[in-house]
Amino acid sequence: MKRKIVPVVMVLVALLLVPCGAFAAEKKGLLVYDSIYGSTVEVAYWIKAIIGIEHQLDVKTIPQVITLEPYDYIILGSATRNEGPLKRMHEFIEANRSVLATKELCFFLVCGDSDETQVLKVPGKEAHLIAGRNYMQPIYQRYPELKYTCIAGFGGRQVMASLGLTDRLQIKLLEKLAKEGAIWIGFDIWESLVVERVEAFANEVRVKVLGLQPRENVEQFRGYWQSLQPANLKDPSMGKFKRKPWTERVDTKKLFYTRSRIKGDLDPTIAMLETWARKNGYDLRVQVKTFFNVYYHAAKTYGGKERIIHIVPSTMPEDPGTVHISFRSYDKPEERAEVQKDIEAAEALLWANGRKLP
Repeated sequence: MKRKIVPVVMVLVALLLVPCGAFAAEKKGLLVYDSIYGSTVEVAYWIKAIIGIEHQLDVKTIPQVITLEPYDYIILGSATRNEGPLKRMHEFIEANRSVLATKELCFFLVCGDSDETQVLKVPGKEAHLIAGRNYMQPIYQRYPELKYTCIAGFGGRQVMASLGLTDRLQIKLLEKLAKEGAIWIGFDIWESLVVERVEAFANEVRVKVLGLQPRENVEQFRGYWQSLQPANLKDPSMGKFKRKPWTERVDTKKLFYTRSRIKGDLDPTIAMLETWARKNGYDLRVQVKTFFNVYYHAAKTYGGKERIIHIVPSTMPEDPGTVHISFRSYDKPEERAEVQKDIEAAEALLWANGRKLP
């Protein structure tokens, strides 16, 4: 009996010496993407590289997916059209929504712009949020049972010479509707993707989904996006990527617009805006509220007519520890003098105590 007991004891001691979690099965992931011109493909494999090729993450386009059952978590990635994911991604989610509801989900969008303080006003329609993570709203509304651990909107790449007719027409329309200016005019290739956003999203998946430490040397993977292709063949010196100004003021016949950034968090910023609204007689109406931004209509009556200031404070993954804030008035110049003074008063409050950043 003693001979049999000794080996058993040795095995038990060996098991106790094994680090906790060594026998836990690692989560298996699937990244499903839908792309038109190829940018989303690049981003999909870029994310996989940051997460780590040593971790099980299958990368598949939608037609390659046979089953979702073996996976613990799923990352959905799509290009955007008509201010949301592609039609085929919607169809994929619809066909698999019952299974997706049982999985841990993440979602990223490759889109035209990532400035989530933006508001678009189309003639005859209500003004609304656009850009970046704001394009997730159709997904939230259509599939309320699906919950996401991580979401992202990166910006993207437009190769003008390769765009289809519909996309060309949409780009031309947006040029006319972008009252603050369309930064892609004159480009053969226009890149708006913010590389830090891709890196932040992939590291968020590592931390929140896989329980890993964030990868520190993420810059080594930027080759997935960097290329030697010129922004304009007629002007090889033109840079493809030009970050939108963080501080800006536009005063035209169609629009009064300001944008700035402050040190701080979203909740204290909201509190300051509420204080400003009370002191200046504004009814601050929430249109959309997310974990990263709020879209307000600030309403006040001047001269017997209600005026609306469109206000959006938003955090940005690439600029931690700050809040970016935009104010917009679509009133005519002769009708908005008092509105502009009120916007300046709001900015003075937000910028006080050294909070304003260049």
